[in-house]
Amino acid sequence: MKAAEIMNSNVIYATLPSTRDKVLELFKKYEISAVPVLKNSELVGIVTRKDILRKIEENQLALLMTPNPTTVDADADVKEVVKILTSTPFRRLPVVKNGKLVGIITVRDIVKKIAEMNVEKPVRDYITPHIVCVWEETPLNVVGEIMRLSNSEFVGILNENDELVGVIDEKIMLTETLIEDFIEQTAYSSSSDTDDNWSWDSVRDYTVKYFEVSVVKLPKEPVKNFMKKPEFVYPQTSVSKCARRMVRSDLDYIPVLDSENRLVGTVRDKDLIKVLLEL
Repeated sequence: MKAAEIMNSNVIYATLPSTRDKVLELFKKYEISAVPVLKNSELVGIVTRKDILRKIEENQLALLMTPNPTTVDADADVKEVVKILTSTPFRRLPVVKNGKLVGIITVRDIVKKIAEMNVEKPVRDYITPHIVCVWEETPLNVVGEIMRLSNSEFVGILNENDELVGVIDEKIMLTETLIEDFIEQTAYSSSSDTDDNWSWDSVRDYTVKYFEVSVVKLPKEPVKNFMKKPEFVYPQTSVSKCARRMVRSDLDYIPVLDSENRLVGTVRDKDLIKVLLEL
């Protein structure tokens, strides 16, 4: 398979010059979390929601974006794409042909392709045997703090009978509404007449350490009000079946249960796509 066979050729992009607000409008309208940036039809950068939150005081797209992004050629073998995505923090790569942007390929695009295949290899080799769990009545802001302290992007939600009843991940926390509220509040704080500069600096630093969003801004309602109902797999579940369940529930991680339905770990999408390196 080539990158061109998997990529999304209908690329939503921003152009220079532009602003943070216009990029946020694209994120909300198309329900995406990143866009390539073009100038005079040439690819010059990429900007994500996290880029915006890392530079909360900046409004100009040219200063928000990551310049000279890593790209892949449309004719590149999908294994080359998988190697890049699994060895870097990137979750998407612009696809170019003759130097022009022709598409974008994401981890989810590759998972969708695996879901269409018939890969019978069991997922047991791709399990991460560590998962943080919280009680369903735990306030969301406390869950955010637990995730920050444990450096977790995915949490299992248990009821009083120790049963897995839901999951919550960074995507649920990192919503457009939260971003807009956070920008509005921090912009107000930075422009106010307060002498408490330490407060602004600490909030700004705090956001970089956790999801790029301050957990103190999260609601104090029980996490069960925000969680997704869980899809799960067993160690013997096939890779393709696991991929289908991840796509169906829009999950980057999926819980793994043992024969007694106890939680034993998770499968990450970035680990699952490594199967293509073995085919």
